[in-house]
Amino acid sequence: MRNPFRLRASKRSVHDEQFVRLFAAGALDLLNDADEPWSGVVFLRSAPGGGKTTLLRLLTPGPLRKIFRMQDDQDVRPTRDALVKAGALSADGPTILGVMIGFTNEYRDLDEVGNGGPRSTAVFRALVNARIVLATLRAALERSEKTYPDDLIQIRASWQPVDGATLPAVATGVDLHKWASQIEESVFEILDDLGGEDKPMPKAASGLEALQWLATAQLTDAAGPILQKRVLLLDDLQFLGDEQSQWLRETVANARLPCGIWIAERLEALPAEDLLAEGALEDRDYDGEIRLERRWRKRSVAYVKFVDQIADLRARDADGFQGRAFFPALAEELDAADWDSVFEAQCGAIERRLLARIGQQQQRYSQWLAQRRTVTGSSRDRALSWRELEILIERDIAKSQRAFDFDALTEEDLSDKENTAVRAAAEIFLSKEAKAPIYFGRQKLAMLSSSNVDQFVELAGDLFEELAAKTAVRRGADSILNAERQHLILKRAAERRWEGIPRRVPKGYEARRFLEAVGAFCAGQTYRPSAPYPPGVTGFGITMQDRARLIDGGRESATFSELRSMLAALVSQNLLEPTLDHKNKGESLIIFNLNRVLCAHFDLPLGYGGWRKKSLKELTEWLARGRAAVTEKSLV
Repeated sequence: MRNPFRLRASKRSVHDEQFVRLFAAGALDLLNDADEPWSGVVFLRSAPGGGKTTLLRLLTPGPLRKIFRMQDDQDVRPTRDALVKAGALSADGPTILGVMIGFTNEYRDLDEVGNGGPRSTAVFRALVNARIVLATLRAALERSEKTYPDDLIQIRASWQPVDGATLPAVATGVDLHKWASQIEESVFEILDDLGGEDKPMPKAASGLEALQWLATAQLTDAAGPILQKRVLLLDDLQFLGDEQSQWLRETVANARLPCGIWIAERLEALPAEDLLAEGALEDRDYDGEIRLERRWRKRSVAYVKFVDQIADLRARDADGFQGRAFFPALAEELDAADWDSVFEAQCGAIERRLLARIGQQQQRYSQWLAQRRTVTGSSRDRALSWRELEILIERDIAKSQRAFDFDALTEEDLSDKENTAVRAAAEIFLSKEAKAPIYFGRQKLAMLSSSNVDQFVELAGDLFEELAAKTAVRRGADSILNAERQHLILKRAAERRWEGIPRRVPKGYEARRFLEAVGAFCAGQTYRPSAPYPPGVTGFGITMQDRARLIDGGRESATFSELRSMLAALVSQNLLEPTLDHKNKGESLIIFNLNRVLCAHFDLPLGYGGWRKKSLKELTEWLARGRAAVTEKSLV
């Protein structure tokens, strides 16, 4: 059985019909986050695999036309409805003309022209102008299902040229193609000549004339005027040089043109101060910024529904899996027949451990112990109740020793102290002690993806491999992947992600050493007997004052430059998840939580909320020494 989760839907090798069938409509909720998605500037940012290219491709003519024609298809209808709500589709068809340009590393080569400076900027500007025109011609022909470049003669364009413009006022598609192709050839000649000092510069206006042309030109084809709103879709800006991307951002932000501009880039393209200042990029000279992972973290319920759509759309048409949804094939509970005896043994072990721990204070906890002996339900439920009690007694012992309070405790006292957070901590403790699986089921799989689509698809693909094998052995019979196998597969995926860090992150071995210190610290805090930060610690925080010292320049900033660069790199790769301006005990902090797959690697809970404040000095020690820097002193 071919694994549909290994298919990268954004790739051009995936034809439009397959692409729209795989597209999960939940992604289009973010169109509501942009005030004017079709007439303003929107920056779309994420770590690698966040889904930026997939969204931009959906807004191009081929997929939009396919969705319009397949609107009665059950799989496609939710996407159609979302696009109609956003104003990209109407009862008559697509209302926007998406013109997409994907940047590559070849643009960086232009920085070598004339050793940088005005000449290289002019060459870059000319090439971008040419690419906008060529992409517009492709989009116009794709819209009417014509062939590029054979049917270019059917395209007509007229506009009022800006000062210094070289684009003709009136031209056919053939004329425009020739104009843009000549610029491309001139640029390539300059590059082939190792800088091209003796080569003439390609002719182009001082600004981005092609953007003005796209926004204002009257375009027609054989069927008549092309009236759709123009939307320029710029993808992968992270491949540009720093000066190139800065010039492009400033130019489009200041253009104030009647067309939409979507700019997608990985977070790694941003400077450290922006990566460590969540939200700081909003309300500048463009409509706003959408950070995909941050957005999904704030809407966790919507994200679970979104990845549910992704999984079902991919699994439904797989050979041997037709008509089945993905998540029902994943067990949501432990098999009682396999685990009853284990948890029954844990009940006895925990009780004996408690009796030994309280020693001469049995009278103080007699009612608590008696209450737990009357708890009914499954062996796992009873073991959880005992483990919860053990945490509460550890807390009370520490408190009573400080207060010299040894009065007997009542069942009402116990009830007052119980809560869902303590029970969640007890679940982590019990699972580790009983060697029982904990990373399994729909909710845990969604959480493990850390709000990143590519990470979800990778994890789900690992599970699907096992499901496919089970289905093949049972010759098409419905198979359920039990909790133990899910846990093992996801732990292996976490190990693979951990081992891959040196390849994915700048200074990858140093990054892994730092994360190892973070993980060791979090595990040490999480598994303290009293579980002081239930359900566990999965990150660290620094004060906003320390954040300012880290990024605002000056001598102190230089002292922490390596730490600043490391934190920014880990945020850009979604290995640390930042939350800015968190309020705690009169302080404001920025919290850095571990990627949830790394939580699985360190046997940590997947919830958010547990963190400890750290100083920049301590973090610098973690960066330099890794796990060795996490001393007993730092765990208290």
